[in-house]
Amino acid sequence: MLISLPKVRGIYRYNVPMSKMTWLNVGGQADVLFKPRDIEDLVCFIKNTELPINVIGATSNIIVRDSGIRGITVKLGKEFAYIKCKGNNSIIAGGAALLSNLAYFAEKQQISGLEFLVGIPGTVGGGIEMNAGAYGSDIASVVQSIKAVNLEDGNLYEFSSKEMGYVYRGHNLKGQWIFVEAEFKGVSSEHEIILSRLKEVIDKKNKSQPVKGKTAGCMFKNPKDYQAWKLIDESGCRGLNNGGAKISKKHCNFLLNYNNATASDLENLGNKVRDAVKDKFNVELEWEIRVLGGGFYSRIS
Repeated sequence: MLISLPKVRGIYRYNVPMSKMTWLNVGGQADVLFKPRDIEDLVCFIKNTELPINVIGATSNIIVRDSGIRGITVKLGKEFAYIKCKGNNSIIAGGAALLSNLAYFAEKQQISGLEFLVGIPGTVGGGIEMNAGAYGSDIASVVQSIKAVNLEDGNLYEFSSKEMGYVYRGHNLKGQWIFVEAEFKGVSSEHEIILSRLKEVIDKKNKSQPVKGKTAGCMFKNPKDYQAWKLIDESGCRGLNNGGAKISKKHCNFLLNYNNATASDLENLGNKVRDAVKDKFNVELEWEIRVLGGGFYSRIS
């Protein structure tokens, strides 16, 4: 693919096999993977390209289709993985920082309220995009302010949590964004109390989820007044398979690559589950996993 790319201080990689990067180990090649050096580098890049842009994080909740990703795939690297104290129980974290690392950092600073993040795979940027949550808490409840670069005009903006318009597993911010930094706030507590809560979250996750399998977290969002896993289970889909893809028997809202599945195996199995739930309960399940490639555009994952 012959394309003209802006001069950057970051790194371009070409024809990158996404199957080696994603947690599900599937997907074709990304034409170009771009890792910016810093926010200014990212802004300069966006302002000087008209190519389609997709954004990935830790790739813990995406399926990349077998056809791969056209155009540019932006991934924030280690330069955006910083976590630091701001004072008054506040923490600043870059968009590439892992949510689990943020939870452990908060513990060391004796800041409570972020323990639930230890059980969520993925990055700060991805968590902000989807309002990631677990065990009764979510990003919206702990994030104070957010810095984001707009994919249309390339400018840097700052939003409060209220301005994001957070909803269940999403937000109402208009446009396409790359979330590059956020400020989180907790409350003072003691190490022993926070450590106990971290252990509780980890234990719950290990007991209820297929943590040792190749998975991408919850497959579908919970519809209003329903639990997705229960709808899936009562539709007879627990343990259902398609090619090398399988619905987990331990937690049936988890999709597994258990035997060299293709992206098509996984996506088609998920759609079979959606159809089964629709037929039995007349409820439409909405994907929580993001699907990239084949002309499909996704903001962040």
